[in-house]
Formats: sequence, C-alpha cells, structure tokens
Amino acid sequence: MFGIDFPEFIVILIIALILFGPEKLPEYSQKLGQFVYKWRRAYTNLQRSIYMPPDLTQLSSPSPYHENLCPNCRGRVTSEFAFCPHCGHNLRPEPTSAPQATPPREPVKPAPPQ
Repeated sequence: MFGIDFPEFIVILIIALILFGPEKLPEYSQKLGQFVYKWRRAYTNLQRSIYMPPDLTQLSSPSPYHENLCPNCRGRVTSEFAFCPHCGHNLRPEPTSAPQATPPREPVKPAPPQ
C-alpha cells in the first residue's frame, strides 16, 4: 500500500492520534476517504473523456457545430473543416470523374520566310 510497511503505518497512526486527538481522528479519516474517492472518480472520468470517443449516435439533431471523427487519424473535427487539423486528410474529397481525353494537338507549322 503506497510503499508503506505495516510498522511504518502504525507509527503514522500514532502520530496522527497524538496530533488530532481521539475525538477528531475519525472525522478527519472520513474526510480523507471522501477526498480520495472523489479524486479517483474524477481521474477515471477524465481518462474516459480522453481515451474513449463520444457516442455520436445519440445526437438528436445534427448541428453544423457537432463534432465528427477524421476517418484517417480518428481526431475530432467539426463539420466546418475541409482538412483534418491533426493529419491533413481531405475531409471533403471532390467527386472523382473519368479523365477527359484531350484531342492531340497539331504541330505548329513555321511561317514561311519573307
């Protein structure tokens, strides 16, 4: 437990008992436990928000400002972007059409000397 052995833990408890007294020690222990619980819950929520993408299927009506994910790098982008700011991937590819064949150009004839 945090690199503390049992004898060291007993010494810490004795010092805490001397400093705070037997009537305040349970109150402070409860407050410390609540603080650790809230800190762990906040840390877990922060990790979830960073590493897990939001569920985009729960959006009721898509607005122009809702977030999407880049298909290339899975970075968050809004619908305003034409290119992903993280990887540069084109988010609005132009429709591909068959290349049009250009007719061959005729060679230019030199002008006759005058």
